[in-house]
Amino acid sequence: MRTDISDNSGKEQFKLKDLFVFSHFKFLGSWLDNGKIIVELKRTAKTGQCCKCGKKKRKGIGLFKRSIRDLDIGGIPCFIEFEHLRIECSCGYRGMEKLEFCSRFARHTHRFEEHVVILCQFMTIKDVAKETGLSWGTVKNIDKNEAKKYVVSLKDASPKKIGVDEIAHAKGHSYLTVVRDVDIGKVIWVGKDRKKETMDKFFEELGKERSKGIILAVMDMWDPYIASVKENTNADIVFDKFHVAKKINEAIDKVRKKEFSDADKEEKKLMKKKRFIILKRNENLEDDKKEDLKELMKKNQNLYSAYLLKEHILGIMDEKRFEVALRRCGVWFKNVFRSGFKEFIEVANMMKRYWYGIKNYFKYQITNACSEGFNNKINVIKRRAYGFRDLEYFAYKIIQLCGNSSKN
Repeated sequence: MRTDISDNSGKEQFKLKDLFVFSHFKFLGSWLDNGKIIVELKRTAKTGQCCKCGKKKRKGIGLFKRSIRDLDIGGIPCFIEFEHLRIECSCGYRGMEKLEFCSRFARHTHRFEEHVVILCQFMTIKDVAKETGLSWGTVKNIDKNEAKKYVVSLKDASPKKIGVDEIAHAKGHSYLTVVRDVDIGKVIWVGKDRKKETMDKFFEELGKERSKGIILAVMDMWDPYIASVKENTNADIVFDKFHVAKKINEAIDKVRKKEFSDADKEEKKLMKKKRFIILKRNENLEDDKKEDLKELMKKNQNLYSAYLLKEHILGIMDEKRFEVALRRCGVWFKNVFRSGFKEFIEVANMMKRYWYGIKNYFKYQITNACSEGFNNKINVIKRRAYGFRDLEYFAYKIIQLCGNSSKN
């Protein structure tokens, strides 16, 4: 089989063996076998490198024939055949030598695995498996091993401000807790569930002294997180304004549903497919949508009153002046209790219970918006894997994508 391509221009020739230049091996030959390219390498050394201590020229005590998958050549699967040396080292290690082109027990070269990892960034695991001819599980394990490299210990972390959020990993209220360092904008820890014990584990790994050094914690109004932060830190707790906005939108949506249920046929026709223009901020609506909203509000006084309450409080959440924001909130609370809307009264009572954290939002003007951006990325990961049964893999992928790593 010819293994070189050349011309008469004086340019350097390409030879197939140039693709397989590895320490202690030389290219011996290649051939086609049942639709596969087989490349044979020959050992050039009788000693090997220790995987444990890194010392070279360790004593060989046996040879084992291996065949591993390499990058395709011209769309044809390529396999490398070679003899792998078993060594004995003075450090006590006894096992397979360290190789530069593959791991001790891997079935693929490093560069093939890197190719699979790159494909996993843009394709589903199922599609990568189809493209490479590997099983779904093999693709997942290759990508998981790569993602694991991004996980770093908390021993070097000293966060002063943390953001705490949850991400659903499966149906049925199954969650992971995600903690990020607000100042560097990176995820530093992922834990299973969203219990107090979950957050306690984070603080335990961080250490008592560094936990007490945290001055701010941004989160949703979730009691288990709150209890853990209060117990393990001296941080001021800030409740995310977007969580408040979510509760407000849920309230007006309940009002909308009630009004729709009680409306006559003509009014129902007018209200139909208007949910999103009711939930969206007025300032963000296009002119034609504002006209649709205006027409609807003229026809339904209750919905109009609820809409004004919604716009009022969301406008207050944008207020930058601390004292002004507190005064405006006081006015809004009065308007809510006068309105008689039980949906908004429930939200107002909830806000009063958690007022310390909402007040801190106006003080510090900090949100979990970055975490929400991470959540969008994480949802993309979930779609590519069609859900994660392997939570460890999912956590690794979150760290790889959003984490505090020297690789990022």
